[in-house]
Amino acid sequence: MDIAKDLNDRQKEAVTSSARFLRIIAGAGSGKTRVLTYRLAHLVADEGVDASRILAIAFTNKVAREMKERAGNLVQETIGFLPNLQIFTFHSFCARLLRFEHEAVGYPSSFTIFDEDDRSRLIKNCAVELGFKKGDDIVKQAGRYIDRMKGRGKYPWDIRLVHESFSGEKTCHRIFELYEERKTASFAFDFDDLILRSVRLLEEDVEIEKKWSRRYRHILVDEYQDTDDMQERLLSLLTGEDTSLYVVGDPDQTIYTWRGANQSIILDFDKRHPGAETIILNQNYRSTETILGAANRLIAKNKKRVPKDLFTKAGAGTAVETTYQPTAEDEADWVCKRIQDLANARKDGEGKPDYRSIAILYRSSYLTRPFELCFKDRGIPYRLFGGVRFYERMEVKDVLAYCNLMANPKDDIAFERIANRPRRAVGDVSLDRLRSEAHEAGKSEYEYLEEGKFDGSAIPTRAIAVLSKMIGQMERAKERLFGDSGEAYSSVLREFLQEIGYMEFLKTEEDVEEDRLENVEALFSDIDSFLTRNPGASFLEYLQNVSLLVSGQDDMEEGNYVSLMTVHVAKGLEFDNVFVVGLNAHVFPSDRAIQDSRDPEEERRLAYVALTRARKRLFLSCNAAYSFQRGDNNTPSMFFKEAGIALPPSPYTEGYRMRRRKEDPTWRGGFSDGDHIDPFARKAPRPGPREEGPSLKKQMGNGETWAVGDRLSHDRFGPGIVEKFVTPSIMIVDFEKEGKKMIVSTTPVIHKIHREGGDA
Repeated sequence: MDIAKDLNDRQKEAVTSSARFLRIIAGAGSGKTRVLTYRLAHLVADEGVDASRILAIAFTNKVAREMKERAGNLVQETIGFLPNLQIFTFHSFCARLLRFEHEAVGYPSSFTIFDEDDRSRLIKNCAVELGFKKGDDIVKQAGRYIDRMKGRGKYPWDIRLVHESFSGEKTCHRIFELYEERKTASFAFDFDDLILRSVRLLEEDVEIEKKWSRRYRHILVDEYQDTDDMQERLLSLLTGEDTSLYVVGDPDQTIYTWRGANQSIILDFDKRHPGAETIILNQNYRSTETILGAANRLIAKNKKRVPKDLFTKAGAGTAVETTYQPTAEDEADWVCKRIQDLANARKDGEGKPDYRSIAILYRSSYLTRPFELCFKDRGIPYRLFGGVRFYERMEVKDVLAYCNLMANPKDDIAFERIANRPRRAVGDVSLDRLRSEAHEAGKSEYEYLEEGKFDGSAIPTRAIAVLSKMIGQMERAKERLFGDSGEAYSSVLREFLQEIGYMEFLKTEEDVEEDRLENVEALFSDIDSFLTRNPGASFLEYLQNVSLLVSGQDDMEEGNYVSLMTVHVAKGLEFDNVFVVGLNAHVFPSDRAIQDSRDPEEERRLAYVALTRARKRLFLSCNAAYSFQRGDNNTPSMFFKEAGIALPPSPYTEGYRMRRRKEDPTWRGGFSDGDHIDPFARKAPRPGPREEGPSLKKQMGNGETWAVGDRLSHDRFGPGIVEKFVTPSIMIVDFEKEGKKMIVSTTPVIHKIHREGGDA
């Protein structure tokens, strides 16, 4: 490890500083992870700090693994051995803390961690138990209420309801109470609990707080701008009198306030820690001058930030390329053609087009439809990230539910997930009766079946028989998984799943995707891989590691394809060629995000993140498609102007259409030459009073060409005026009596009204 050679002056200062409280403001592409990794290695290799006395917090499991590997290699180069570095996400650290202190919270060390699906199932069950149906609106309302309360650090017993702040709050609170009761009875935590219960434990138990606050001499935190209030409270409880706190982040990249991130935590760091030192890293090693110039101009419009201008020595690079297409399909077609040009210009080792460093970023997932269709039509390989991830796939969750239930027989949510997978003809009525009898007996559903006392039970005999058989099969597998037989966990699981008929179930289930079995096999490989990376680890540790895999980037793999993802998922990544699509007003920036009481500046920060993912070339696109939700055509985002990027030409000018047809004779986008339509033009003036009689006799039937401002008469709605075109064949007509309606221009029930002299 050669700090003087490997780092620039600012980075060296950030790595070697002796300040107790240090805030590193690291701009996009400035080597943030590199600095954090070298800081970690420097403390161990150069300062002689015991690795067990250092706690590093990363934002995702993927980054945590990369940091551990890189820092470990740097230390090994210097001192000759690989230290046991303590690098976690907030959630994985808290899971570890609670496992150490499980007796203090009254849980066994084998507690279950509920994911979002488990949590949702339990909330629905609680609602049913209180007399509601799973599909009732109160169920979703209760879920949001629980999220909000836990985000504020509150459990139901902390809330005293005198008057409802919204209709249904008391019911939501009762569901919240029952949810906590049932979850606790299952010895389970949800994700919010991991941090909230850890904080409560440290706050309420002085001896445990002293032990953990004295445990670490140095705490390092990555992506500090995304820290929420409870995470910050946890850090303060872990920071003892002699603990050094080192935080790295960029306020300009705070894009998770909707998940609770509080930007003021990084902005006010020096206020909470008087004497804190701040170092700004603003040399960018990723992008060209042109790309950085646009990003700098854009983010400078924000007020709440630490001022900095990124610079690079990489040169000006290629100009940002933009387009403004008539429709979303035209936009996708333009993007696909550019992608094919880029891929063909850089062949892979086999002479095939290379798509590896091309990404399409968008504000919202619904925007992908035309691009996916275009890729399929043109045979362009692509992968969509941020959708259904590996550990969230149906069959993977089924197998993990079996495993979690074997580890923790009190997990009713896992039991109810697999009771009919494979199909055992156990209906909802049987499960409802089982749940009720088990709760009355003070046992979990698994335990109640295992005990086998069914005198007077209302559960159908057949349901008892098939579920009891399943319990016996699970107990035999459990003995092998958690015993000392030394069998490979994946092998035991494969045999178990074959025995219970699950593998055959995946083959025969209707409408099942072809890769279901392959996904289960991949899970077996994942188990083997985990044990290879973590020698001596138990199957229980594997299960709890899987429960913490929550990032959309954790299951990314290398491959020759175009990557499609939201800007949120793209954070922390970089690509040679980046297309930011759907850059329209009301879409990006998102009206909905701003209306949801989110900081308007966050949308600009999100755009800044999108622009700074590009290394060499940046493409920005928008379209003028009609929005049925708004009742208007799309217009370009204000971010074009704010970034100092010239707006692309309007697709509604004749010059634009002539130029496009010259470039591509097959192009038929936009409207016909006679339809001189501009969605940004002033509305056509309403004509004067209609003349009855002779003027109506000059009406023409179907087959007319139409333009904005044309007057017409509808057989049913009467007279009106063409106000706007949605598509070449659909227009908005403002009728005198009926108001605005969308009309197909070729319908025979409309007739053009001509003025005297022949003009309409």
